[in-house]
Amino acid sequence: MFSQLMPTSRITTPWLLPLVVGLSACGGGGGGGGTKPTNSDGIHESAPTPTLRSFDNAGVVVGVADTGFRITHESLAPALLATVNLVDGSGDVSGDEDHGTAVASLVEQGDVSPALYLAKVSSDSSPGRAATNVLDYSVGYLADEGARVINHSWSGRVNAPSPSASYLGVNSLDSLRRIATGNDGLGSVYVVAAGNGGEALQADRPIHLHDDIYSRMLIVGGSVRDDGDIQLAANSNHPGEDSDWQARFLTAPWRQTVADASGDDTYAEWAGTSIAAPQVAGYAAAMIALWPHLDAATISQRLLDTADRSSSLYQDGSCGEGGDVNCGYYYLGQGEADLDAALAPAGSLALATGSHLDEGTQSLEQSLVQLSGAYGDSLASSGALADVAAFDELGRDYRIDLTAHAFPRDSHEARQRSRMTRLSSASPDQRQEQRGSARALSWSSQTNGHGEALASRLDGRFGRNDWTLTRFAGDELDPASAYAESGIMPLLAFQGGSDLTRGLDTVHGLRNDYALSHRATLQARHWMGDGTEWGVALGEEYQASRSDVGMRFEISPQLAVSTTVGVLDERHGLLGGQGSGMLTLGERNRTGYASLGLDARLGRHWQAFALYDRGRGEAEGSGFIQHLDIARVEELSIGLQRSGERHTTAFAYRQPMRIDQAEATLSVPVGRAIDGDVIHEERSVTLSPSGRQQEFELGYRYQTQRRGAIGFNLNHTREPGHDRNARSDITLLFNYEMTF
Repeated sequence: MFSQLMPTSRITTPWLLPLVVGLSACGGGGGGGGTKPTNSDGIHESAPTPTLRSFDNAGVVVGVADTGFRITHESLAPALLATVNLVDGSGDVSGDEDHGTAVASLVEQGDVSPALYLAKVSSDSSPGRAATNVLDYSVGYLADEGARVINHSWSGRVNAPSPSASYLGVNSLDSLRRIATGNDGLGSVYVVAAGNGGEALQADRPIHLHDDIYSRMLIVGGSVRDDGDIQLAANSNHPGEDSDWQARFLTAPWRQTVADASGDDTYAEWAGTSIAAPQVAGYAAAMIALWPHLDAATISQRLLDTADRSSSLYQDGSCGEGGDVNCGYYYLGQGEADLDAALAPAGSLALATGSHLDEGTQSLEQSLVQLSGAYGDSLASSGALADVAAFDELGRDYRIDLTAHAFPRDSHEARQRSRMTRLSSASPDQRQEQRGSARALSWSSQTNGHGEALASRLDGRFGRNDWTLTRFAGDELDPASAYAESGIMPLLAFQGGSDLTRGLDTVHGLRNDYALSHRATLQARHWMGDGTEWGVALGEEYQASRSDVGMRFEISPQLAVSTTVGVLDERHGLLGGQGSGMLTLGERNRTGYASLGLDARLGRHWQAFALYDRGRGEAEGSGFIQHLDIARVEELSIGLQRSGERHTTAFAYRQPMRIDQAEATLSVPVGRAIDGDVIHEERSVTLSPSGRQQEFELGYRYQTQRRGAIGFNLNHTREPGHDRNARSDITLLFNYEMTF
């Protein structure tokens, strides 16, 4: 029994064969630092834009069985892997070359460079025809030769062979079943043309009765565009009412300009399902070139699931004999094949949590790191989180940029606005302080205009011991800090809490000063706090505590110097930064600190303080960030004030906490192997910010005779956020108060 080669028409035209393979770029995600949009829980609502890695141009083997081929043609020669004549057993595939060369050239196009295995299946004595059992045999032969995709631009392929049919001693059904078992179990995508009879598919022995074969097949019809609307080509066969044919049927453009095999410089335009089928075969090869782990059933199903169903036919339910069948499925099956949609991620992308995909994945939204000001722009500008592999539901890897998932807790602008509202007399957020005492006890409390208690302090003296209890919100000024105890007027530079406490909800502190002599005092202090709702929302609550012990020496009645050493313990964070998921900063981290402080009372009118804090430590992460070696982190604060009867003038200089020297070692996934092993790349980056923030502030307050006060704060910030390229900032706050 013979099968007729589908007729085509030919017109001489220039040959144009573009195949766009990739994903179109869209907004959101991608490089650069800065705060990302978040929801009420602080979780990112936008995801990085995925892109594809380069195609593997080593070549996916695509088998094409046809009438013959001109192997020296410019479209075939560079991609030719092997040839075989399955009729006479030779390697000569010449003869009736036009159709086969045109079909094969449509597989080899665009960015995809498959390796072509060309099989001649027709006899020179019967050009344009081939025995069915030879076609069946070619499927198994090509699968055994490593073809991951097999193209048959022949009619009649929806008929299953007789159980007794064979060729060269190989049962025809067994040969077809090699698309399920070949290639080490990955199989072969079997693409067949629907035929050009303009009728519904029919078969005496429908191939869909053999599910192991049919689940790897794609039946391709021809489609045309009518004012942009997808329609079935007039002469293309179609699925009809049979839901089994509809399930594996899709279309591709009916007409294409393809290479002519004549050997001269002319080209041709061909039409028919012979031309539609190899386009789909090329799509399947593109998917395998990117993700060779995908098996034939998955690849073919993905092409069906992502086919374009925008045709108006899918809105019409009046087809079929009973007038009750959806016309889209009746004529177009699952739709027109769409490579871009097939290459796009299936479901949500996720990050691999182990060395093998079977060990699990984690959604992108769970992997975030909110950095304190100490990091500045270091992690964002390092590029360490760019070009990371994320995986879809099919285990396909995509390139994403996770840089935006490492973001600062707040911007300098937002922090400066918050500072101003806290000191502005016109704002309900201005801090008000109440004080009281009773015998050996004294206390103070800060509230805002809404009556909310923000910070409190209780002091008691018992013999040689001075005890201080504090409680304050993490983004509030520590009432036992060097600045708070200095008595210097409210200044913008010291508002908003420290980088170590700003990520905490509430901080509880205890300090003891024990007088060893009238000039030497032993000091010990401990504070601890739990993270804000941001950390709780991620399921990994940030916690921090710090313990310090040291000595305070009264050099003179006007000057005291203190020196302490201490340790900062953090859980799910480091230096005030909080991480989660694959961007965790470590389960438990410790940083050692040494501090030097100075307090001065220079006569009746002058007072000053200075504090220098320096630390170093290490952190071991369990995600992408494997190790952090912090050689130096430091902070400096200086304040000076002159107080008169009505005039008060203050000056402040501050360098907020900054990582001065640190190295981060990361293990970042960049792809996958066929067996599911995740390929990691080791990256080492420096975490020192590009700049150093410095704040200079002048504060002034004048007490009027009529129970009022007038004053201003002038703050100049250089390289805000420790960003060398950030513009300097000048803030002026003017206050006028009147007591009634």
